[in-house]
Amino acid sequence: MRKWIKRIGLIFGAFGLLIAVFLSYAYFIEPRRFVVIEETIEVPNWDPRLNGLRVLTIADMHTGSNYAPPERIQYVVEQANAQQPDIIVLLGDYVSESKWDREALKGPEGTDRTELKVPVETIASILGGLRAKYGVFAIIGNHDWYHNEEKIARQFREAGLDVLQNEIREIAVNDATLRIWGIEDLWRNRIVPVEPYNALDEKRNIIAITHNPDSLFHAPDEVSIMFAGHTHGGQLNWPIVGPLAVFNDPLFMDGLAEVEGKYVYVSSGVGTSVLPLRFRVPPEINVITLVSK
Repeated sequence: MRKWIKRIGLIFGAFGLLIAVFLSYAYFIEPRRFVVIEETIEVPNWDPRLNGLRVLTIADMHTGSNYAPPERIQYVVEQANAQQPDIIVLLGDYVSESKWDREALKGPEGTDRTELKVPVETIASILGGLRAKYGVFAIIGNHDWYHNEEKIARQFREAGLDVLQNEIREIAVNDATLRIWGIEDLWRNRIVPVEPYNALDEKRNIIAITHNPDSLFHAPDEVSIMFAGHTHGGQLNWPIVGPLAVFNDPLFMDGLAEVEGKYVYVSSGVGTSVLPLRFRVPPEINVITLVSK
């Protein structure tokens, strides 16, 4: 009997040690890692004159979350600039709440409805240091509009960032026209407003940027590629099982996905949300080279 009690004690002890090692790694080590993912993607409806365009994506900074203080965001900016991209796209969720209060979301728009770990002014000032050949474009994520969408958009613009709120920018590149379409977060109104797209004279060379990759289901077929964040890559990528899709369709967790000929590239981002943990999903930025399919 004592032998079985001892064995059971050893099993529970080993299991407890394993949990402690996992939590220590996921809290203290993995969030402090940083990788630059480089990929080349063939996309449809794309002018060959734009081949080789390098798009750098930064998603889900959640400034102030576990190992994402302002100094870390400054480091991300420096690493992004070092890649010398043609375009930088910021994919939302720049803020992190110090206290979650669902009732606060009932407050009037245009006011600070949540308390933040790092002020918007600080975040905007740091991100204003981003540099790209053809510009830095940003959209608003769900945590951003939970807080104060108008304020974030205004202060980002004052810092030199081009915040697209259901707008399209047309840019002349190599005698072709590149179009950047900023789409509101899907959870905002559960739709993809297509009025800016419908107003285009030519519907090609379109890069759509949005926060939630589920927007791909509602996007027009002519979009060459969509860039999104929101998923954090699941934050915990379990062996065998993989990451769990809690807040999005499981098709869209990390990297490139295709649905009915439409493409979305999802970045797992920089910070953390809900759980201050990352496991086998290191913080990342992405450098994507686009070529004609």
